[in-house]
Amino acid sequence: MRQGSKKWASGIVAILLFSSLLSACGGNKSDTTDSAGTGSDSGSSKKQVEVTLITWESAEMNDKIMASMKNFEQENPDIKIKLIPTPLDNYGVKINGMLTAKKAPDIFMTGNDMLLDNASKGLLYDWSSMEAKDKEFMDGFYKGVADSWHYEGKLVGLPGLLNTYGIFYNKKAFTDAGLTEPKIGWTYDEFFADMQKLSSKQGGVQQFGYYAPLDPFYASLYSVSAGGAPFADAIINPTKVEISDRFVEGVEKYKTAIADGSMNPPTFDLTNVMSSFKQGKVPMTLQGQWVADDLIRTAPKELEWGFVPMPTGSSQTEIYDAVGWCSPTTVENPEAVWKVLKYLDSKMYEEVLPKTPVAPAAYQASSTAYFDALKAAGHAEIGEGIDHILKSPSTLPVRFLSSWAGKANPFIEASWKNILMGKAPVTELNTMADKINKVISEAK
Repeated sequence: MRQGSKKWASGIVAILLFSSLLSACGGNKSDTTDSAGTGSDSGSSKKQVEVTLITWESAEMNDKIMASMKNFEQENPDIKIKLIPTPLDNYGVKINGMLTAKKAPDIFMTGNDMLLDNASKGLLYDWSSMEAKDKEFMDGFYKGVADSWHYEGKLVGLPGLLNTYGIFYNKKAFTDAGLTEPKIGWTYDEFFADMQKLSSKQGGVQQFGYYAPLDPFYASLYSVSAGGAPFADAIINPTKVEISDRFVEGVEKYKTAIADGSMNPPTFDLTNVMSSFKQGKVPMTLQGQWVADDLIRTAPKELEWGFVPMPTGSSQTEIYDAVGWCSPTTVENPEAVWKVLKYLDSKMYEEVLPKTPVAPAAYQASSTAYFDALKAAGHAEIGEGIDHILKSPSTLPVRFLSSWAGKANPFIEASWKNILMGKAPVTELNTMADKINKVISEAK
C-alpha cells in the first residue's frame, strides 16, 4: 500500500511538472511583445521577440549557457532569450509530448536519433531556406557532420557538440610492461599485442589489458580499416548490413583476446571501470571524450593517463556522433530563432567550453576553445586525437538511428555475445545479418 501511494505521489508530481512545462512554453512561445518580463523596445519601432529554449543540461551548465546568451541579447536587443526550466527525467518523452501538443519551445536540445524520429513525423522546422542564405556559416561545420541533420533533403536541426570515442590509457602500465605508449596511427596488430601484454592474473585476480563494450559497430571499424565492408552501409537509413571476410577476421581477433583474458568478455559489468581507471587498475579503456573533463578535475595527481584514437589497418575510419538543436514547426519568428541557433553553435560554445571542456563544438572554428582548454590542463594529446578523429576520411555509425532499430537490435542481442564467447559459431553472424536485413527490407 505504501509503495502504491509513493507511485501515485510520483505520478502526480510528474504530471504537475509536465503541465508546468507545457504552460511555461505555451504561454510565452515566440511572443512578440513589449510587456513586462520580456523587456521592451525602449522607444524603438521594433518590438522585442522572445525565443524560448530548453536543454537537458545541469543547472550549473544552463547558468553558463545563459550567461553567454546575455552577450547575445546585448548584441541583439530586439531578441530576448528565455530558458524554460526542465526536469531532466524522461527528457525525450516530455519534448515529444510538447511537440505533439504544439507547445514546444522555439529551440530544444536533441540527439541525432531523436531528431530523425521527430523529423519523420513532420514535427520539426525546415531550416533549408536559412541554410541556402547562410552557406558560409553552414560550411563552417566539420566536414560531413551536418549531413546527418538533414531528413529527406531538409535541414531539420543543427549539430552542436560532437561525441568522439577513443582509448584512455594508463602511462605507467605501458612503462611497466616495457611497451611504447600508443600514438595516432597505431595499428590493430599493436593494439591486440599491447592488450595481451597489459593483462595479468597476478594474485589470482584477472586484470584485462583492455576494457570496452564491443558491438558490431565497433567491430566494423576493424573491417573497414582493413579494407572490408562496414557492418551497416550508411549512418542515416542504412539499406543493408553485411558480414565481410574482414569483419569476421576482426571478430576472430576479439574472440581470441576475450578467450585469453586480454579483453573483458561481453558479459563483464563495466559500470565502475572509470573508478578503477582512476585507481590505476585499468590499462586501457574505450570511452567517449567527455570522461576527460572528469579525469582532469578529479583523478589523483599521481595517475598519468593519455588518450589515443582507435587503431588503424590499411586506412583510418572512425565513429563519432553529435548532439544539437532543433525547432518545432510552430516557430513563429524563424529569423530570430536562426540567429539564436547560430550563436549557440559558435559564440556560446566558445565561451562555455573553456570552463566546462566536455566535447568539441561541431562548428569547427569554435572547437578551438575546447582544444585550448585541454592544452591548458596539460592534455593537448586529447585535442590532437579528437581533431584527427573528426578529420577521418571514413566515418561509421555508432548505432542504428532508424525507426526500425528497435526491431533489429534484438537479433544482435540474441547472437553477438554468444559468438564472442565461443558459445555460437561465427557463421551465426550471417544468420544475424539475414534477420536484420529482413527488418530493413520490411521497413522500406
